[in-house]
Amino acid sequence: MARESFLSVKDIFQDRRKLTVFIMCLSLSIFMWLLISLGKQYNSTLVVPVQYVNFPENKTLLNDVPQELGINVSGTGYDLLQYADELIDDTLIVNLDHLNIAIMGGYQRGSLNPLEISKDLQDRLQGMLAINAVLTDSIRFVFDLKVARVIPIKPVVDFKVPSGFVTIDSAIATPSDVEIFGALSILEDLEFLETSPLNLGQLEKTAAVRVALSRSVIGQDAELPFDSVDVLVDIERLTEKRLMIKPEVVNLPDSIDLLTFPNTIEVISQVPLRHYDDVLEKDFKLVVDYTKLQKGYPVLPVDLLEWTSKAIKVSLQPNEVELVISRKE
Repeated sequence: MARESFLSVKDIFQDRRKLTVFIMCLSLSIFMWLLISLGKQYNSTLVVPVQYVNFPENKTLLNDVPQELGINVSGTGYDLLQYADELIDDTLIVNLDHLNIAIMGGYQRGSLNPLEISKDLQDRLQGMLAINAVLTDSIRFVFDLKVARVIPIKPVVDFKVPSGFVTIDSAIATPSDVEIFGALSILEDLEFLETSPLNLGQLEKTAAVRVALSRSVIGQDAELPFDSVDVLVDIERLTEKRLMIKPEVVNLPDSIDLLTFPNTIEVISQVPLRHYDDVLEKDFKLVVDYTKLQKGYPVLPVDLLEWTSKAIKVSLQPNEVELVISRKE
């Protein structure tokens, strides 16, 4: 009986000649398997980036259109390896110059047939891969007339002012308005364009910041001459100003003489430091109305009828006067 020969893995790795033969055979087998595999036909789905050019003149796009398209292709394994990356890495330029547009309602609408995109892709590949299908329905475009409007800018700034300080004015944007070139349906009813929201926290001094304009309402397709504005929040410390003012007696009968005690009232107001010298007696009007006199109670309230907007938290001391009444002879 012949003796069986058994060659173990250990024997192969211990014998360099046998190991070399083994590696060569394995490499040849892998190479032959790759040749056979790459020669077979395969289907594959690729995602291709898309850019649209030559939009209709004086029109703006209102809807979102796909920026990537799924493409089902077929070809040999070798061709897929060679050309698939070219499709994925290179942006497909879609020319809208000949897009068919129809008027529907207040808008203009157009659609792009996927077969046209498929033809462009096929021409680009020069037959190296077969384009089986563009995996999307017709790409629809909704256009509106593009117009220019000058719109005020409204800063959206949140902040707090501690006690003893005041905001001189609301937040001010510079420039205060912007010319927007965008969709008529949006701009015709747009009262203002907001900035992006900004929280400045607690302010004890004037703050000047650069803030971006918000595109949430006008859309990314709208054209702006600038994308941000300077916003000023003017903060000032308050100080106290006191003035002695004589109240005016009104509705006094001609037959009566009347004296008030005291005859002057102290007007106390909180005033921004920069406006301290601007707040004057003539900015306030105090009156004592005789028709408010109650029988047996010779006291009348002092009413503050007019005051300057530069004065804040105005109070009177005292806020009523005693009367000395006499009849004319």
